[in-house]
Amino acid sequence: MNTKLIKAIFLLLLITNMPMSHAQFGKLLNKVAEKALGSPESDVKKAIIPDKKDLKALEEDAGDPFLESQNFKKEGPSGIYYASIPLGIKSLVDDKILAIKKIYLEFDDSNCKANMYTRYHFKKKNGNPIIDTQYTSWISSGISGKAKAMLLQQMRSKGIVHYRECYMPDIAYVQYQSKNTVEGVKKGEIRGLLQLEPGLFYASDEPYAASGGNPYGHNLFEGQQYLFFYKIGMEDKIKNYPPTKIAQIFQDIEKKKEEAYTAGNSLPKKATPAQVPTQKEILEAIKKRTTDYNWKETPIYGYSIGEWEPQYKNLHNGNGEYLKTLTSRIMPIVAVFKKIDGTCGFMNMQIEQQNAYLRAGDLKENYLTPPTDYANSGMDPISCDKANMYKFK
Repeated sequence: MNTKLIKAIFLLLLITNMPMSHAQFGKLLNKVAEKALGSPESDVKKAIIPDKKDLKALEEDAGDPFLESQNFKKEGPSGIYYASIPLGIKSLVDDKILAIKKIYLEFDDSNCKANMYTRYHFKKKNGNPIIDTQYTSWISSGISGKAKAMLLQQMRSKGIVHYRECYMPDIAYVQYQSKNTVEGVKKGEIRGLLQLEPGLFYASDEPYAASGGNPYGHNLFEGQQYLFFYKIGMEDKIKNYPPTKIAQIFQDIEKKKEEAYTAGNSLPKKATPAQVPTQKEILEAIKKRTTDYNWKETPIYGYSIGEWEPQYKNLHNGNGEYLKTLTSRIMPIVAVFKKIDGTCGFMNMQIEQQNAYLRAGDLKENYLTPPTDYANSGMDPISCDKANMYKFK
């Protein structure tokens, strides 16, 4: 095997900052490098298993009493937790990977925040922190105030106590790339915390265990190494939460979240402009937008929420001059839809009507063609009863 090539790949992996856990993570980098050169599947499988040195480092971290002696908040589910799989965090001082088994989760419900501490967060060398606490010392919900209130109040009544989105790239663990283990391994990151029951959290490697067009649980499968944080006495509970159950919990969260959000939503107030497009014109513009962007929702109706706003451009008149010209007008509207699951939604849109100007500098209104779609916002859920309040009879 080409030693220079292995070193080059090794260096590339280090440059791209893939922190792993003590000997395990160093070994993993080597295995990933070998995998890039076509190593057998068995080597990849070995890369995900900690060796004796790893286990000793993790045992030392678990046994260190430092975190117990700190003055942390004890609100809600705050407390000492242990990681179900090996974790690592990168030292800023010497680039070594430090093993993590024990953490303190400190919850602050009033700010919808949780802090996550390891013993390394409090250590310095030559007066400098040994780790970067920018991303690893706090967890933010990353969602709107309305959603925060819903998560902490409405979800509790549904039996879902805590969920936090987070971004912690400096703490890492090892996962398979996919169900096909021959594809190798990847760095797992903590991007979400879901309390399954008191004393037990699932740490998702992407928010909601879904991303883009991928379904819930696409990154969860039997045989995958995925992460839990548990209090002493709760480790045996982990087996009660297989990947399929966790995926279902995330689906239920999203459903209840939308229900709570929908209940508080209402349509923007209807306006009566001086020049009102016909309902047919508005609906045709919405349908065009729906077709052009291949939306699955069905347009029901639309209505105006503001006046026409004239649009001007400086056009060249052929004589070396640029003259202000009335080129079109834009109106804000609301488009109401029926979703494929039978629920309703709405979005803000803009429609545009072109002006048939004769020459540069023409400011006369001469709107001959129907308005067409121009822009849109995202879609918000709303109850179908509320959705029809401005529908033409």
